[in-house]
Amino acid sequence: MVDTTALESVLHEIEQNEGVQEAMLVSRAGTYLGGSFPRGVHVDTFGSMFAVLVGSAMTITDEAKDSLESVVIHSKSNKYLSVHAGRKALRVMRLPPSAEAQKTKLAVEKYIPRIEEHL
Repeated sequence: MVDTTALESVLHEIEQNEGVQEAMLVSRAGTYLGGSFPRGVHVDTFGSMFAVLVGSAMTITDEAKDSLESVVIHSKSNKYLSVHAGRKALRVMRLPPSAEAQKTKLAVEKYIPRIEEHL
């Protein structure tokens, strides 16, 4: 059973400590599990499209006999970083444009055991 309160706490901690503007957790199927997301977005669509995007990127890297580390979207005013949050979920994070996505990815890996514990 998913402990939404505990997941929200971990995601809030990521936002407070790692320079992440918003952190959201979605299942690998794209179901919203918790966290914050940009104002005005439809959370179900937003989450499911990241799941599709990561799934597509995994297919590409698998075909190339490689492994996926993360997916980064560079937009005009933000970066969006999507990384695995264990076996069952993905973390989607909105970063400032100046953020170094790889540094953020490495910094948030320490939260994976706590996230998995509550899924």
